Amino acid sequence: MGTTQRIVPGVTGEPNWADLSRSITHISKTVEKEKELEQKENDQEDTDTEQHATAYATAVAKLTERRKKHLKTAFDSLIRASGGRESVKKGRSRSFGSAGRKSASRLVGFVTGVANHGLEEQLKSIGLGDLTGKRLSDVIDLLLNYSSESSAGMDDTAANKAMLEVLNQLSEQADNDLGKFEELLADYAEGKGLADLLCRFWGVYIFEHLSQRFQEKIRQTKGEEVSQETFQIIRDDIIGQVEVLNDRRPVATINWQGTEGENQIESIFESIINIICDDH
Repeated sequence: MGTTQRIVPGVTGEPNWADLSRSITHISKTVEKEKELEQKENDQEDTDTEQHATAYATAVAKLTERRKKHLKTAFDSLIRASGGRESVKKGRSRSFGSAGRKSASRLVGFVTGVANHGLEEQLKSIGLGDLTGKRLSDVIDLLLNYSSESSAGMDDTAANKAMLEVLNQLSEQADNDLGKFEELLADYAEGKGLADLLCRFWGVYIFEHLSQRFQEKIRQTKGEEVSQETFQIIRDDIIGQVEVLNDRRPVATINWQGTEGENQIESIFESIINIICDDH
């Protein structure tokens, strides 16, 4: 459940994303080609031979490997087009990174605030009132508005959508119950739970930057089915790499308050940038 607020992307001040656009188009072409191979396979008769099966598997494997290379190129192009790794990870790029850093910091601040002071007191401290008459879905909507700078540009929209997914995930885990939600946030503030949330946030945030800019283009040029499959593959790849990354991170007690918390937010974002780009 959670909020159903619609977030409309902005298009103001977009830079030239030609390299990135080509990479996304190449990914859609591999999807298109794979679907053609599947259709040809289904249409052919007498294909139950070991030689044929090997040839088909080899063709699909080549397309998959080609797609992985295009994905790496796309991620690298996103970083370069946004001003480079240092600018992005520090939140200095208005194209990509700035809104994400702000929203991630607010997410961390809220979760740790609930762990330290309770849900109602934390809501009051950030100007969102008490819990009187509120359902969890109301609280989620308030938190989304609190964590969002605006919806003026694509970076803001990507951060908003990532925050929406994380908050809805928490709501579902808490069975849409305010008491369980409060307990869940307190638990997340300990160990690696909050790092898990941040990894999920950054993964969705990166995907949304690609989806906003290019999904409509692929839909228009390749059709709805290829477009949906292309961006599902991209999303699965990003989230999958993020999950692997976080599994490898050592579990440690982190003081999320102040400088140490900000450094940890940046560290997780930098690790994700490194793992999705070509030269990590």
